[in-house]
Amino acid sequence: MKYTFDMVKDLRAFRDIDESDFKTLLQTVGAFTKKIKKGGYITLADEEVPCVSVILKGTVHMMSEDIWGNRSILVFMNRGDLFGESFACSSNQVSLVNFYAASDVTALYIPFDKLLSLSANDLGAYRQLVQNIMTLVADKNVRILQKLEIVSKRNLRDKLMAYFSYMAKVWGSMEFDVPLGRVALSEYLCVDRSALTRELSRMQDDGLIEFEKNHFKILAPADSLT
Repeated sequence: MKYTFDMVKDLRAFRDIDESDFKTLLQTVGAFTKKIKKGGYITLADEEVPCVSVILKGTVHMMSEDIWGNRSILVFMNRGDLFGESFACSSNQVSLVNFYAASDVTALYIPFDKLLSLSANDLGAYRQLVQNIMTLVADKNVRILQKLEIVSKRNLRDKLMAYFSYMAKVWGSMEFDVPLGRVALSEYLCVDRSALTRELSRMQDDGLIEFEKNHFKILAPADSLT
């Protein structure tokens, strides 16, 4: 698939980079795009990850999976987010997690070693792209810390209320859509799916929330949110 500047000009990874620099930069570093069908693994644990990948379309889950097949979503990423950057920037470039296409995905792959060598020569567009990538890496680290805060709660109800509180802040409203289905939400919260479904029903019966599929409304007063 051929990528164009119009496909990425609104993305934070390419902020302050103009069209001519964008074309020269990606040709020089050997960037390329891939399409991955929904349900496919993009990268598996122990595979080499030489590229920083920018999501042009779709949703990617970064997941851990034990030997019994139990999965946990560490973080989910959408258009404009990066994946694989932590491993591409590491010393051995080997992934410790799986990257999974939760929908049809189109991603732009940027070989990081090549980009880093060019940016070291103080070439403006290359340096700008590295700076943008580092900002996105920092933002993702904040999201992972937020997830750790949520899953560290003592019980399932507290985890759910912490997650809903976070979503309310993201949306700026007590009413919002959750971007994860029940299976994915249970994997994100590291809980049993059946227990999650039962607890959501109990929370609705207790007057804490209302929900219809993935649309939720918090009914509890703000001081009850964790």
